[in-house]
Amino acid sequence: MTLRLLEDWCRGMDMNPRKALLIAGIPLTCNEAEIQEALQAGLASLGQYRLLGRMFRREENRVVALIGLTEETSLAVVPKEIPGKGGAWRVIFKPPDPDNEFLKRLNEFLEGEGLTVAEFTSALGYGNDPFDLDQNLVPQVGAPMLAEALDEALQPALQYLKYRKLKVFSGSDPPEPGEEGFDSWLFHTTQMMKTWQVSDAEKRRRLLEGLKGPAFDVIRVLKINNPLITVPECLQALEQVFGVIDNPRELQVKFLTTYQKAEEKLSAYILRLEPLLQKLVERGTIEKEVVNQARLDQILAGADDRTLRRKLDLPEDGPAPGLLQLLTLIKEEEAAEDEEEALLQAGLEGNFT
Repeated sequence: MTLRLLEDWCRGMDMNPRKALLIAGIPLTCNEAEIQEALQAGLASLGQYRLLGRMFRREENRVVALIGLTEETSLAVVPKEIPGKGGAWRVIFKPPDPDNEFLKRLNEFLEGEGLTVAEFTSALGYGNDPFDLDQNLVPQVGAPMLAEALDEALQPALQYLKYRKLKVFSGSDPPEPGEEGFDSWLFHTTQMMKTWQVSDAEKRRRLLEGLKGPAFDVIRVLKINNPLITVPECLQALEQVFGVIDNPRELQVKFLTTYQKAEEKLSAYILRLEPLLQKLVERGTIEKEVVNQARLDQILAGADDRTLRRKLDLPEDGPAPGLLQLLTLIKEEEAAEDEEEALLQAGLEGNFT
């Protein structure tokens, strides 16, 4: 989709297209309340806005929405997409003229120096009449002022256009491929936030850019309740949810109440449970001598299959297997179940051919 629809829609409503956005990719089943909720979470950094109208796009079988802004905004603070029902919704925006943006920043710098554009250009040797200015101004300005002016005018834009994205964190335990654990992610994010010379709104947008899954949901809910929530407040909330629990009693309760999820393989459940068990061992809550038994007891209590001990042929009074031995037994059982399911599926397909 191009900017043409945005420009045509705004022209028909006598609107400035730079004070509007298009939100594309909205499912037909999405009602206005759901759209407003997604806008509130995704466009909080833009300040005030209004939902002006919706339109069905036949070629996409999706709805687009026109959003009105109270003032022109920068491309840097407009997200490329926002989370919504059915997946990400695209944000279409007509950015300001880069030449006008540069001249605006240059004029702001010159005003601060008490100079006009004419005086500035003449001082650099581009004036038409050398007698229009005090000649003593020329050696005082020259290239250093040009460099400073360009830096003042362009540096904010470069801060937005060129930046190293944050590492990805979702809150999954263990992290998915390409994701970071919470401690390393928090350290990296904190260091990056210190180096970025951008607005709080832009820092918040970049933070959300690096979040997904449960971690993203936590901040999304917080932004709905407080659109102006700060980055330190976001990081503090994530640390409360995903950070290391210092209280051994709380950690033990979390371990004993961690159960196998629906559709989760037993081997994945064991690997998800193991970090909690190791933290309890580190804090001395569980002795190393009984760690295998503690693991087995919780797996038998938290697994969906209540016949697991019998399936794995584990005696009631025998020593509990270690982690690797237990995983080997479970992987063999899972492989047998997968093979049985594949044979059953092949047999069913054969009956219909």
